[in-house]
Amino acid sequence: MAEITYDHEYTAHLNSSVQDRYGSTTKRVGTHISDLLYCLRKGWGKHHVPEEQWSQADPDDDPMVMWAQGLQFEDLVGTGEPQQPWAYCFTCRAVSAVPAPLEGIEKATCGVCGNRWLIGTPDYRVPDGQGNHIIHESKQTRKSQRRGPHDAPWWMEQLQSYLFFDHVRNPNAPEWGRLVVNWLMGDYGEKKKGKRPRPPRSAIEAFKVDFAGTDWNEVHEELSRRKSIVEGKDMPPLTGMGDGMERSPVYDFECANCIVGKAISCELFVWDDEDNEIIPGAGETQEASSEL
Repeated sequence: MAEITYDHEYTAHLNSSVQDRYGSTTKRVGTHISDLLYCLRKGWGKHHVPEEQWSQADPDDDPMVMWAQGLQFEDLVGTGEPQQPWAYCFTCRAVSAVPAPLEGIEKATCGVCGNRWLIGTPDYRVPDGQGNHIIHESKQTRKSQRRGPHDAPWWMEQLQSYLFFDHVRNPNAPEWGRLVVNWLMGDYGEKKKGKRPRPPRSAIEAFKVDFAGTDWNEVHEELSRRKSIVEGKDMPPLTGMGDGMERSPVYDFECANCIVGKAISCELFVWDDEDNEIIPGAGETQEASSEL
């Protein structure tokens, strides 16, 4: 029987190499499209709570996640050209390129009016042969392939936001883009009784997403509304994503691993300091029992 031991030293070397080679040294200080797609309360917390008070590091900033699981796939299917961040000023109603970071910190405000930008970075663009470019957004996911992108409406909102930026730059820009998705686990395989088991298989698929007929001014207004909530002074209520009584987060899969839920005392954050689930009323029941 072979002896297996965990190689701590080489594991640390590998992770350090990835960090040194692919980790970003630029501190994000601007408001990004991704801040407006999920829980607006979480977005608010990331902008108002110091990082040292977060319960854990932001997984989106982990170079192992960003490169090994994301950028590597983007490099595989994309054009190979560096991503170009775009900045939209809601006051000037203009899109500009984001200048190079100064002293390791990215610029966050418009150089004309001084108001805070909304920053977005399309994954890659492909010429359409008619003088325009088609925006592509690549996704690598463990979600099941079975229902396709319909189970991820936030992907469509992200792509639509990039197309909005493009339309500000060029009113004749295409009204459609593509999602290129790597389903890491396929459709989770076939495990029905009486059928031959089929293992999950990774797959790559492309989807054309058409936004023809979109009122781009409405997109401007909605992005502006969400941005004002995220940047606002007061912590948003759990109705912040819509006009009715929809909860924010709309996508409650974020709650379990929220990085700021504890710091902002969100009622949907259910983990104590030892990472045990907080069961509502459990402490009161125990206290009442001890008095009997």
